[in-house]
Amino acid sequence: MTERIFRQYESDELEYLESEEEFEAYLDAIAPYIGWIVIYFNSLEEHLSDFIREVVLRDPIQDERLDVFLSEMQYAAKCRALIHLYGQMIQSCKVKRTQEELNQLERMLLECAKRRNEYAHADWIDLRKESYVRVKTNSKKLGIFHRYRKFETSLMETDVEFINNARHVLCEFNDNIWSEMRG
Repeated sequence: MTERIFRQYESDELEYLESEEEFEAYLDAIAPYIGWIVIYFNSLEEHLSDFIREVVLRDPIQDERLDVFLSEMQYAAKCRALIHLYGQMIQSCKVKRTQEELNQLERMLLECAKRRNEYAHADWIDLRKESYVRVKTNSKKLGIFHRYRKFETSLMETDVEFINNARHVLCEFNDNIWSEMRG
């Protein structure tokens, strides 16, 4: 796995690219990865909503009433809700899934959000040499500091695969817990 490279810099420590053509070529090369991150992450979030519906509802006609709440929830809240619901199912229904498996699932889902946020909130227009992109700005007593991440295509491919795989792991976990509950 490619190591994720983060560095904290003052705003003038990294040099900009040499030309507009170099900038556009880099963005053209990475745009598909950013797109797949968004596509797979949005699908993952929709799975969270679907599985919350599945646990909470007994009557499919109530879907729209639950959607009032789900549409107002952000990804982290949906993760937390689904993990808690699964935890209750594990405790009360004595399924074979373990709390450790649930904790692993939760860590994976939260890692997806972390990775996705680096893409969604990156300042792609502030691209610097060696593929560094600002992903966070912090104000501290000593001034403003920017955190940059080096976005290499091999790492971007890994992020796409990680988020796509998380969708499959979540679906498999959900299928398994329900099949165990139904006997």
